[in-house]
Amino acid sequence: MKIWYRIRPLISTTLRFLHISSIEARNEHSGTRLGLLWNPLSAVIFSAMLALVFRHSDTIPVADFFLYVLCGYVLWGFISDSLTGSSELIQSRLDFALHNNLGLPGLFAKALVDRLFEYLVNVVVLLAFVLVLRPGELTVGLLLFPAFLALIIMASLGGSYLVNIVTVLYPDLKTAVKVAARFMFFASPVFWSVDSIHGTRAMLAHYNPVAYYLATARQVFGQHPLELRAWIVTSAISIVVAIAGYIAYKRSQSFVRNFK
Repeated sequence: MKIWYRIRPLISTTLRFLHISSIEARNEHSGTRLGLLWNPLSAVIFSAMLALVFRHSDTIPVADFFLYVLCGYVLWGFISDSLTGSSELIQSRLDFALHNNLGLPGLFAKALVDRLFEYLVNVVVLLAFVLVLRPGELTVGLLLFPAFLALIIMASLGGSYLVNIVTVLYPDLKTAVKVAARFMFFASPVFWSVDSIHGTRAMLAHYNPVAYYLATARQVFGQHPLELRAWIVTSAISIVVAIAGYIAYKRSQSFVRNFK
């Protein structure tokens, strides 16, 4: 019972933030017929274009490669927003957070829930396409989705704070973060396959941390067979980033609260 009393406020706050995020997302698309579906629809259209243009082998069915790209692109949206969407969070919204009694942790938690809500909406559409095109690909890997969600939440929360505190200390790096995010999109296997590759692509797939998150996501949704190594590396990265973000927060919170 003691554990429940400790986690209940966290669950309550998360559900409240999710409700607020859904209201804000609906307001953003108010007056349109599709409403919230515009975000996943844009992901589907862009993924379909990438799948048709960059399908590198006729041996791979278009439907399979489309699902491969869509799964990667949906996760990439979450990763990209964790980086670029947090580069000016303190500078632009700290006063708002303090005025609404959110505090610094609440500010980053609300931003996390915002991008998590968008990601989950896209995941629902992704699951619908998998069920229609390749229903047999949804196996026991889907049971790992809560674990995968925990890993990306840890990395997103820690990484977003690290990015933002760096841009607070060195404002010129705000543009560098956006440039780096665009570079990471092309350097990550979002729309190119990591199977049977050599040279630069093989190096990127091996040393690029984003590649491991993409691999675990595709394992969850049946686009890759389960592989323990990818989960171990992804877990290690998430834990390291989360710890680094926590240490950065503890050492900078007094400075940030007085930031102008």
